[in-house]
Amino acid sequence: MTGPRVALVTGASGLLGAAICHALADAGMTVLPVCHQGVERAAELSAKIGALEPVQADLTDPAAAMGRIRERGVVPGVLVCAHGRTLRRSVLTPGDDDGLWDLNVHSVTRLAGLVGKGMLRQRGGRIVLVGSRAGSVGMPGQAEYAATKAALSAWAASAAWDFGRFGVTVNVVAPGAVQPGPGSSLYTEEENRAVTERIALRRLAAPEEVADAVAFLAGPRSGYITGQTLLVDGAARW
Repeated sequence: MTGPRVALVTGASGLLGAAICHALADAGMTVLPVCHQGVERAAELSAKIGALEPVQADLTDPAAAMGRIRERGVVPGVLVCAHGRTLRRSVLTPGDDDGLWDLNVHSVTRLAGLVGKGMLRQRGGRIVLVGSRAGSVGMPGQAEYAATKAALSAWAASAAWDFGRFGVTVNVVAPGAVQPGPGSSLYTEEENRAVTERIALRRLAAPEEVADAVAFLAGPRSGYITGQTLLVDGAARW
C-alpha cells in the first residue's frame, strides 16, 4: 500500500496521537498507527476509525521499526511523529537526559529520514512533527524537554531544503497547553488554571484542535508550506 493518502502516525495510543489518527481518517486517509505501549488502546482506535492494524515498535530503534512497517507492505506518503515524553526537572538537579533526547529527537529525525526516502520515489509527501510551544519560548522547570522540541523545529527548517526539490514538505505543529486526558497527573488543576489565565482564548486546547492543524499540514492544500513551526497555543503568553 503506497501513496499520498497513506499516513503513518507514531504515538498513536497517546492523547494527541489518537486525535491525529481520527483527523487523518476523517480526511480520507488510510492510517497506520504505530505505538510502543498502549497497543490495546491503539487497536480499539483502529477498529473505531477504520485504520490499519497498529504496529508495535520501539521507536528508539528506527531501523527495526521501519522493518516492522515494511512487513505490512506500507510506503507512507504522510508521516506524523507524535511520540515523545515530557520531563519536569530543574537544571540545578543532576540527572541523565540521554533517554529524553533519544526518544524526542533522535528517534523522530531518524524515522523521518527513513520514511522520507520512500517519499522521494513518490516525488511528494508530507512530514509533520509534533513539537511544543516550549520549544519556541522555553518552559520553566522543563529546560531539557523544551530543548528537545526546539531541536525538532531547527531540524524541520533545515530538512525542508533536502526534501523540497522532491515535493516533500517538512513542518512542525507546536501545541501550547492541551486539555489533559483521563488520569493525567503532569500538571495540577491549579497549574492548569494559572496557565489558562495567560492564554488569550482563556482555555486549554482540545486535542482535536491540534489534530486539525496537523491534518491541514498533512493534506493536499499545504503544498507551499515547509520548514515552518505552527504554534497552536491560543495566543498564550508566558
